[in-house]
Amino acid sequence: MIDDLKEECAVAAIQLKKPIEKYPLGGASYYLYQMLLQMQNRGQLSSGITTYDANRLQLIDTRRKIGSVNDLFAANFKPKMEAILSRYAGTAGIGHNRYATFGGDDEGSAQPFERHHGRKWKWVAFAFNGNLANFSELKKELDEKQYHLVRNLDTEVLQHFLEKAQIGGKRISLFEIFKNLTEKLDGGYCIVYIDADGNLAVVRDPMGIRPLCYVEDENLIAVASESIALSAISDGEIKFIKPGEMLLASKKGMKIRRYTNSEKKAHCMFEWVYFANATSTIDGVSVYQTRRDLGVELAHEEILDVNSNDFVVVPVPDTSKAIADSYSYALGIPQVEGLVKNRYIGRTFIMSGDRSEKIRQKFIINPGVIKGKKVILIDDSIVRGTTIGVLIKYLREKGDVKEIHLRIACPPIRSPCFYGIDMSTIGELIVNKYSNNEQRKKSGFADVDKEIIDKICKAINADSLHYMSLEGLVRAIGKSKDELCMACITGDYPTKWGNDLRVKALENYERGLEVKRTYE
Repeated sequence: MIDDLKEECAVAAIQLKKPIEKYPLGGASYYLYQMLLQMQNRGQLSSGITTYDANRLQLIDTRRKIGSVNDLFAANFKPKMEAILSRYAGTAGIGHNRYATFGGDDEGSAQPFERHHGRKWKWVAFAFNGNLANFSELKKELDEKQYHLVRNLDTEVLQHFLEKAQIGGKRISLFEIFKNLTEKLDGGYCIVYIDADGNLAVVRDPMGIRPLCYVEDENLIAVASESIALSAISDGEIKFIKPGEMLLASKKGMKIRRYTNSEKKAHCMFEWVYFANATSTIDGVSVYQTRRDLGVELAHEEILDVNSNDFVVVPVPDTSKAIADSYSYALGIPQVEGLVKNRYIGRTFIMSGDRSEKIRQKFIINPGVIKGKKVILIDDSIVRGTTIGVLIKYLREKGDVKEIHLRIACPPIRSPCFYGIDMSTIGELIVNKYSNNEQRKKSGFADVDKEIIDKICKAINADSLHYMSLEGLVRAIGKSKDELCMACITGDYPTKWGNDLRVKALENYERGLEVKRTYE
């Protein structure tokens, strides 16, 4: 994706089954490093871990840092990394990678959040992946009881409700705590939690909007947002925590319990289209194979006569590569690396405020393979559309191409997300910039008027533009339409607060109110 779109973070949890001496240096901290590193794609703003060790005074200990997972563990300096692994060595722990869909970008907003208490079962840490659509309602409830939010985070709201659930001297089971808590929540989320007795709890939202999987072998129990993180540390069979389920683990073992009867599933389609690592499997469906199938579906929908030797296929790296592979194969068009991603720039390109400069820093054009060609440019999606036009201009100027035909492997994104993807306003979506009020308010289907597509095509200076059909997307994912959250495409949300926030977002747009995020 050429747009700089951010996701809702990653969570991880680990429980070792043997004495810590049986594992690499750090035990739990070592495995958390491995898992979080594999999920860096889900959040690059900050990382953090909390580990448990019954043999140290600081029973649970938390380390958080702005930057990457390697920054958190000082991985570029072996002695310091070993010192960190040793300091946070433990037999259990949780971890988190963050991108801010709420609050600020300072270290105090990084996760996990830890609360110290003299009673071990009240001394806890937790991390949260996703978004609470009913944040304002929950915040209002706390305000009325004179709670004070320092950072205005949904994670902070959760922390206060978790503390409230444990008031008094009677110990309440983790199952009951989270069962009662989740009844208050509207949104897409996964929660990982640990206390100073070494008890772990992992919770997936009732509709399974956000992904979560686990593995158990003779050495460990591990949980992560993506299967790639588990494959890095275990050869065991990876399974998926179902919507409305909770995994509870300790040194005594593991059990999975259902905390609510899920009325429906609503897996986020964007996980397969863009966010998840290509080698991950989400709820039993291969991300890579889905992207291959998206390319086949795009090829079936192609209306251009592409039989001449002038055509070449160029993917926008990296997520579109698998889509372009199968698209080009199905149509018999050569695929070339006309765009090469600068793999060493990291996220420093964001420092430049000029979009043209960002594109030039992020991508290198390979003119020798596209000069004089009709380029079919493949991307997984267009959200804001703020940079695709710049990229097309760059290709024309430096690549000296004859034509550029843009093919998008996802239907038009026309409604905000309130479940963890940072696109929560109407005005930021390019489709809405070329729609009238009546068109923006439509819901229940994915069709966008041809005149809108034509306006977008003209605005970005493409020779033609085609978006994947909704039917093609559903076929490629291989799940029932009723099992997917496609609210950003259709305008139909799986939760009450999602639909309410869409109405609010439309009202904000019509009134000319500029807000960063609708739900804050």
